[in-house]
Amino acid sequence: NNHDGTFTDIAEKAHCNMMAFVKGVTSADFDHDGWPDVFLSTMNGQKYLLRNKGIKGDGVDFEDVTEKAGIASNHARTFTTWFYDYDNDGWSDVLVCDYNFRSKSLAYYAGAEGMGKPVPDAGTIYLYHNNQNGTFTNVSKEAGLDKVTFSMGANFGDIDNDGYLDMYFGTGNPDFKSLVPNKMFKNLGGKKFADVTVSSRTGNLQKGHGVAFADIRNTGIQDIYIKMGGAYIGDSYTSSLYVNPGQSNNNWISLNLEGVKANRVAIGSHIKLSFVDNGVKRNVYKDVNSGGSFGSSPLRQEIGIGQAKVIDDIEIQWAGDNAVQHFKNVKPNQFLHLTEGNNIVEVIHLKKLAYKKLAKPPVCMPMISQVK
Repeated sequence: NNHDGTFTDIAEKAHCNMMAFVKGVTSADFDHDGWPDVFLSTMNGQKYLLRNKGIKGDGVDFEDVTEKAGIASNHARTFTTWFYDYDNDGWSDVLVCDYNFRSKSLAYYAGAEGMGKPVPDAGTIYLYHNNQNGTFTNVSKEAGLDKVTFSMGANFGDIDNDGYLDMYFGTGNPDFKSLVPNKMFKNLGGKKFADVTVSSRTGNLQKGHGVAFADIRNTGIQDIYIKMGGAYIGDSYTSSLYVNPGQSNNNWISLNLEGVKANRVAIGSHIKLSFVDNGVKRNVYKDVNSGGSFGSSPLRQEIGIGQAKVIDDIEIQWAGDNAVQHFKNVKPNQFLHLTEGNNIVEVIHLKKLAYKKLAKPPVCMPMISQVK
């Protein structure tokens, strides 16, 4: 950004001019050095983790640390990807979805998995846990995520406000035979994920793309929107809005951050909530971003805090200069506006949106046509 409405392409100079069939790009400061790093998923069979080395000489510089970080294994085509802290240890983990279907339809692999047949590296989910030392470990199997998914779009959110991020995946490919369920996984305390597709009633068979988790009704509970339909007119389908009836009586907080020295909407800022939940001291971490890939959630950060009756501390590390700001003893179940450098907590009063129940449709009598 040249600060005058124009941009200059410096990718080659910054050593990040990767040539690949790129399907997903995501960013986070995975090594806590204050500089946002970049991860790329590709259909070439190569993944790229580019570590931001900061300002070197007259510009920013990146280093390809994919091999060193332990992410270069599983040379498969990949699609959906993001950084997030799934276990609330304060370090960003990487999720990336395999999209290797060879010559068979996606339905074949989903059916084989359903019948207990081995399906090696076909549309599975890879979860790389951050080891806090610049390396990652593939924990997909231990986390219960080694499932056939074939995600084209996905996102994460907290459907029950327990403070652990759940995931919803839109699935499919252009082949008419490739109808497999979109899938929902619930985070079980940051240790495992449970496939709750059937019980959540979100397993639509039509092809799913962009996904958003959002508190659409201003109730503190996240709903899910997904863009549906295939690549051809004959495979079109209406998009779906899944209204969350409420999974628990857990509490929440909703934060709109406004940067001053940081960018206006505070993208890249780090949020840390500290509270006591049923007698246990907990921290929940969230980066300000729009969520997953091929989808976008609101920049309003909607965070669950379990049964906490008060948030002891909201810590904001603002993007850019990494200035740290604290807001103490905050009541839950509020919409707040926090401005960088201003210690006043502004409460936003939002009207709840209530959907009207549709009246029962009239009984249709059969119409008899008389042909002469």
